[in-house]
Amino acid sequence: MNADSRNRPTRKPLRRRWRRLRYEIDVILAHDRVEVHDPCPDVDIEDASRPLALDPPSIVEDLERDGAILGEFVEIRREGWEHLGLMDEGTWWQAEATLLHVVHDTTHHFLGVREGLARIGAAIPTAEAGVESVNIASGGVPKLTVNSISVRRGGVEGDRQADSKYHGRPFQAVCLWSTEAIAELANQGHAIAAGTVGENVTLSGVDRPRLRPGTRVLVGTALLELSYPATPCQKQGRWFQDGDIARLAHAKHPECARWYAWIRQPGQIRPVDPAVISPA
Repeated sequence: MNADSRNRPTRKPLRRRWRRLRYEIDVILAHDRVEVHDPCPDVDIEDASRPLALDPPSIVEDLERDGAILGEFVEIRREGWEHLGLMDEGTWWQAEATLLHVVHDTTHHFLGVREGLARIGAAIPTAEAGVESVNIASGGVPKLTVNSISVRRGGVEGDRQADSKYHGRPFQAVCLWSTEAIAELANQGHAIAAGTVGENVTLSGVDRPRLRPGTRVLVGTALLELSYPATPCQKQGRWFQDGDIARLAHAKHPECARWYAWIRQPGQIRPVDPAVISPA
């Protein structure tokens, strides 16, 4: 790598990709069956033949920041997800499918990094936690504590979401939270308890800052894999003194965020079950 390449900005490739995908989603949401030109107008083209200077902490910061921006964008745009857009290669893409591609693509990048770290012995070490409570509801929040839950490929048996449009997908099959986050918010005077903001599994002893997409949680007889932080919902505002649900937003308060997870192995989860948290 030459001196000139070391001095180049390191974030453009990732930022360019994120801006392009957000542009495509925005265009398709606004106009059904529209031709989408790629790249988007505000994205500059960079010489791909030149070597890249990569700064890992900066890349992670970019992904987290752009992910939070995309999450807020999704919350604002309530209509048009069924719209279609014609890409330059002649393929029709649905707005929602493009969004899922963003989540899928980014998650696979994280998994690839974690696999590489594991191969050289630098992965996040395995940690032990425990189950404080398990919670379900017939729709919406709060979820009520029960003696046990059964998790299967489609989600938690007996648990329902009030809004099936934005909840209930396979990568949102189970929602996890921690007693440490609950205690932190309760000490600030908020009416927070297990299940109030919609988590299915309330864990204790979690090293919250180390949670990442791809982290696996063996809890009870079920194996879960974290997908991404759950976006706060306005219905959760009742539990906060000032209604500020941003306290649950990963971009602002990662230590208090809830996490969604895929179900990699169905099973039963009960309070007092052990939980083993490990890299993929």
